[in-house]
Amino acid sequence: MSSSFKPLYIVIMILAVVIAAGLGFFAGQTVAPSIKETVVVTQTQRITQVQTVTVTIQQAPTQTTPQPTPTQEQLLTPIIDAARKEGKLVIYSTLDRPSAEPLLSAFKAKYPFIDIQYVELGTIALYNRYVSEKAAGAPTADILWSAAPDLQYLLVLNGSAQPYRITIYDRIPEDAKYKDLAYVSSYTLVAPIYNTEKIPKDLAPKSFADLLKLLTQRKDLFPSRSIAAFNIEASAFGLVFTYYQYKAEPELIRNIMSAAGSIGVVLQPSTGPQIEMVKTGQALISLSLIANYAFREAKTDPRVGAFIPNDLAVLVPRVMFITKEAANPNAAKLFLEFVFSEEGQAKLGGSAEVIVMGNNRDYPQLSLEYLKANVKKLVVVKLGDLIIDEIMRTDVRSNFIAMWKKWLGIG
Repeated sequence: MSSSFKPLYIVIMILAVVIAAGLGFFAGQTVAPSIKETVVVTQTQRITQVQTVTVTIQQAPTQTTPQPTPTQEQLLTPIIDAARKEGKLVIYSTLDRPSAEPLLSAFKAKYPFIDIQYVELGTIALYNRYVSEKAAGAPTADILWSAAPDLQYLLVLNGSAQPYRITIYDRIPEDAKYKDLAYVSSYTLVAPIYNTEKIPKDLAPKSFADLLKLLTQRKDLFPSRSIAAFNIEASAFGLVFTYYQYKAEPELIRNIMSAAGSIGVVLQPSTGPQIEMVKTGQALISLSLIANYAFREAKTDPRVGAFIPNDLAVLVPRVMFITKEAANPNAAKLFLEFVFSEEGQAKLGGSAEVIVMGNNRDYPQLSLEYLKANVKKLVVVKLGDLIIDEIMRTDVRSNFIAMWKKWLGIG
């Protein structure tokens, strides 16, 4: 090496030692991640080679501890505390009080600090009362619970439902929930019934087809006006299930209605009066009603011939939601939670409801699994389906009611 390069060579070596020492120092320090530092050492212009040293120092990734998922108890604790301060719950419902009582009593036992005001109403009366109170700014229900899915759906679409995502939301069947706005607590089974003393055992119907044969081939059994039926002008529930029956089996339903009309029908706005007519023999059959009630009656009264038609059955949902105007929204949330608990569903099942979660231990034939396996055409009414959208149209409702009247020979 020439003497002229020696001083530069020494300088370079010294700088290299300094850099190495610096690296040793930084290696033991905590630094920000992904710091990139470049050091360039260049000789004089007479030297064409450039030496570059790149030093990259990275910090180890920070370890994050995943947050545990809150338990149902933890999620409900603040709701329970708030409900305790409210101390009240107002429910407007179409479910008759005897059917609702086991559920209400169990809820009251679990939350004794909540006073329950349960108002039983017909489908149209429930809708009209809520709409009127809402328009007037008057106190109204915390929960609307109705078997008129079309009217409930209309209210939901109009913004009357307060969103609430139940803590077991993902476990609730898709057909039993509409977003986080409305829920299906259970189903009503629509089916005919008959008087076991007036209809010979060998003629007891097992299907709608059997019912049609009875009305046409054994018309001699029926005195004038000895058939009970729902007044679909006075009941939103009656209108919905009759329309669904017709959409499923148009010719069969039309022929049954026409045959019944030739004998004479007595129209009722609800199920209870029809069951009484059949029990007393005033009516030999009811064309269709809430069979859940009939199965319960049949346990203690052998005159009630309750059966599940093997060719066609309609399940109409009992739809519930918390109203936007609820004065006691937290008590309402607890009630929804209880309805979908194992205990709540069991209480509804004991009242002969077709429950949405699990099988009915008290009435096995009123379980979804049984119905799906034993009914050729099981029609489940769902919020937001095309038929609901149809029946909500004024012209469709009017035309169908006019057609129904013509079949029955009334109006």
